Formats: sequence, structure tokens, C-alpha cells
Amino acid sequence: MKKQVLRNKKPAIIIALFILLILSSSRYCTAQNVKSFTSGSIKLYYEEYGKGPALYILSGGPGEAPEHPYLQIIDSLKSFYTCVLLHQRGSGRSKDIPINETTITINNYLQDIEQLRKKRGDKKITLLGMSWGGLLVMNYAVLYPKLVSDLILVCSAPPSYKVWNVLYDNQYARRSATELDSMNMLQKIFSTKTEKELDSLKRTDPLSKEVVAYKAFIAIHIRAMYYDRTKISQPNFETLFTNFNFQPIPYIDKEVMETKWDITNELKKLKIPALIVYGRQDDQGESTFYLQKESLRFSETHVIEQCGHEIVEEQPAAFFKILMQYIKKKRKI
Repeated sequence: MKKQVLRNKKPAIIIALFILLILSSSRYCTAQNVKSFTSGSIKLYYEEYGKGPALYILSGGPGEAPEHPYLQIIDSLKSFYTCVLLHQRGSGRSKDIPINETTITINNYLQDIEQLRKKRGDKKITLLGMSWGGLLVMNYAVLYPKLVSDLILVCSAPPSYKVWNVLYDNQYARRSATELDSMNMLQKIFSTKTEKELDSLKRTDPLSKEVVAYKAFIAIHIRAMYYDRTKISQPNFETLFTNFNFQPIPYIDKEVMETKWDITNELKKLKIPALIVYGRQDDQGESTFYLQKESLRFSETHVIEQCGHEIVEEQPAAFFKILMQYIKKKRKI
């Protein structure tokens, strides 16, 4: 999808940055909160915290482990909701599944959510999605509008393929000539391996030249996602890089572009209230968020200044103030 240096060699890696979220904590789920369910022939996992109406939390990716900042969000919301954190197919505890064109589709991810709802017996759910998770939130609401109470979109992916390339153009504009040259060189090294091979090498041979180049390539991408690059944590990046499964990405990337995926017209028919939050300097571009606002007629939008895609990392106080005000208003607390 990316032009010139980014378009031709490894588009699957590039789309990861559309949906990549940085981890800033080494917190992991505790065993007593982890449960499983079956979607089709695939066993998937989820976590539950708190009490009250169900709020499903969908992480970025596809392929991001649902750790921080999702556990931080849960800490803020578990007094008001039963927070259900889904380990999406291909990520977290649900990582070890076959990754191919039949298992990795948008519809499969949506049916996973529906199967989880049925297992839990939730009559209505609130959905919170970050980045790629926001794309799923909007899709699920289109398919099952009567089952959704509210939508919360945090730095969400766009509801149409038409602005898919805005992200890459913005990232390209934010990189120096030196960074672009480095990316070109690094890509030649790691592109000799498939995503599956690279994912395996990350654990079995992390010092291999391919993995070292791969990590450096992703690190350059991440810089473009921040307003303030000094807030990038190297230890957290190491955790993110190790736990993120990049394998599902090319299948979703291909599906979105080849099918010209677009749900804007369907979203305009919804009467579901929604909260849209994003950073002014998010590399997805404000056209992405304007499109969300135009499509979701019963939404309110909040823009956080001096903030990129990593909204919880860069401006946590501003983000949680907006989130909690919305939640308390909806719950009439």
C-alpha cells in the first residue's frame, strides 16, 4: 500500500503500524481471570474483571497481545462494568491457531465476538476498540445493532478503505531521508523471511540478523506514531515486539483493499451512541476521524492536543478524563 520505498516489498509489515499500540507495562493477565470458548473449530481465550453491564474491550492488531494499556483501562472501568478482554484469534493466549486466508478474515473476528457474547449470555454489550479494535467495533455494530448499547472508539481505524493510505503518507512525511534509507536497507535483510518465520525467530534466535533488522525497521515506524518521541520506552518496545504476532496482518490488509471494504453507509443508519477519541497528531490523519464522526450520527468527538496514535501513553490524564466523564454520564453516576 505504501508508495515507493514502502509499497513494494513488505506491505504486510507496513499495515502493522496502522494498528500497532505500544506497551508501557509488563503486567500480564492472572490465571483466575482467564476463560475459554470455542468459535467454530478454534479455541479462544478471554478475561473478565469487575461487575455490572458487559463492556467488551478489543485490542489493536490484528495480532497485538491484549496487555497494557488495556489492563489500565480495565482498572478504570471495572467498578462500572464487567470488563471482558478478548484475546483475539492470532494474539495473546489465542495466538497458536492456523494463520491463513480461511481463518483470518474480518467476518471470523466478528463471529468470535458474537460467539463470546452467546457464551456469556449478554443481551447487550458496550464495545470499546482501540485502533484495529475500533474497526471491529464498528463492524459488529453494523451486523448486530440491537445487541450494542454504546461504542467507544479510541484512535480507531477508519470505516472505509478510501482513507487507508492516509496513514502511510503521513508516516512517510514524518521520516527523514536517513530513516527512509535505513528502512530500505533493513527491509532487504528481513524480507528474505516470511512473517511466520520471523515470528518464530523472534523467540528461537532473537539475535539473528533478520530479527535484528526486523526490530530496527519496526522501531522506525513507531517513531512516526508519536507526537513526542521521548515518550517511547525501549523496554516496553522490546515487550511489544516479542509479543506482537504480525502474521494475521497481510490477510486483513488484502481483504480490506481487494474487497474495497466500506461500511460508512451502514454506520449512518445506526442510532447507537458513540464516543470518538483521538490525538490531533495521530498519523492516521484527521480525515479518518472526521469520517467516523460523519458516519456515526449519534456520536461525540474529543480531540487531544499534542498527541499521536499512542493516546494512553502520551496523554493519559486527558484520555482518562474524557473516558470517565463519558462513562459516568452514560451510567448517570
